[in-house]
Amino acid sequence: MSADEPQPASWDGFGLVSGDLFSRSTLERWSSKSKESLLGLTQGLTSFLEGDDGEPQLRPDSWKLGYCSGRKLYWEEFDDEGTAEQRYSQLWWSRIILDPQGRVVKCFTAPLDPKGVGVARLIIAARLRDGRDITTCPLQAMNQGDAPFIPPDWLPGIPQALQLLWNKVASRASISWFGATANSLCYFDVALYPNVEGYVALTIDDVPCRLGPTNSFLPRVRTLLKQHDAHATLMLMGKFIPGNEDELVGMLADGHEFGNHGLVDRSYANDSHADFVAALDECSERIKSLQRQAGLAEQVKWFRAPHGRISAEMMAALAQKGLQNVMCDTFACCPVIQDGEFIGTFLGRQAEHGSIILIHMPEKGFREWCFQGLQSLLMQLTQRGLKATTVGHLAQLAGHGLAHL
Repeated sequence: MSADEPQPASWDGFGLVSGDLFSRSTLERWSSKSKESLLGLTQGLTSFLEGDDGEPQLRPDSWKLGYCSGRKLYWEEFDDEGTAEQRYSQLWWSRIILDPQGRVVKCFTAPLDPKGVGVARLIIAARLRDGRDITTCPLQAMNQGDAPFIPPDWLPGIPQALQLLWNKVASRASISWFGATANSLCYFDVALYPNVEGYVALTIDDVPCRLGPTNSFLPRVRTLLKQHDAHATLMLMGKFIPGNEDELVGMLADGHEFGNHGLVDRSYANDSHADFVAALDECSERIKSLQRQAGLAEQVKWFRAPHGRISAEMMAALAQKGLQNVMCDTFACCPVIQDGEFIGTFLGRQAEHGSIILIHMPEKGFREWCFQGLQSLLMQLTQRGLKATTVGHLAQLAGHGLAHL
């Protein structure tokens, strides 16, 4: 970047700085900071984890690229989306693109940012600028649902290698094995439950969306399911329901059902019994509120453990609340494998009578490939004469004797 080119704006806990990452002013600051004590460096790490960012001066009508490097957040402005995306593709740090309305249209968590702190900090900074009253601590904000957890991306080549491996090792036996030890429901064997012949349960995780209602694909998914006369069990994250109520109530009216997927996208396996029960109850109450609005009976039957991790404390709480943990036997590892056509083709080929299929919810800027995967899956099922239905309906067909149903 030459001296004549516009420089990105950046700021840290010490105030606004203008200049490129390797500008003279930045290098002088680094030289000064190199003399800091170990205590000062520790405080800097704490600042990164807890959030300590100033306010950027950016045009309201521009496309904005934000990225997080170390302790610092950088922002660059562009007149159009294409130029912003070109610059976005050149970076390896955690980063986001905002459109002129402030919507996140792309986001990426670097592999070396396992907690997703970088993207959370950027989104918090953008929302504070828009007047939102939220915490500046990224870990706390993610736990409260004020900022999303965006999982770290994989190193280049890993998704492609997994795709090749998945075709060879993924099967009903291997996929359902992960849920079997936790007494989870993974599928209904047609040999034991002959009435499930011709049916599969379609489940969609991480509904409605984590980046905000303006990023929601719910209307598109709802239309797609109608086109294929398909029904699904949507696993809801309770903290992200606000702002999506109308579409969710509409999906209930269409015959879909909801399951409890916790409040936010994190594992609850290390939570105490009391903490997990509190999260479980809050999500279930939010689901029941939607059911009331739709004029349906208030009942939550299903739970899916986020990240597939479940503890003895969680199982005890589920039994106490009359909830069944639902896993799957048909899964294309869609958080990692980012090829929508492969996902849909694999799921459609792998599904058997009585299968429970798992795919993740697409949204603008995050896992958009899952929409193509869902399209392809539904076409594959139609071609094979399999009908997608809810877990509840599949259980009814099976006449399964789950005590709490």
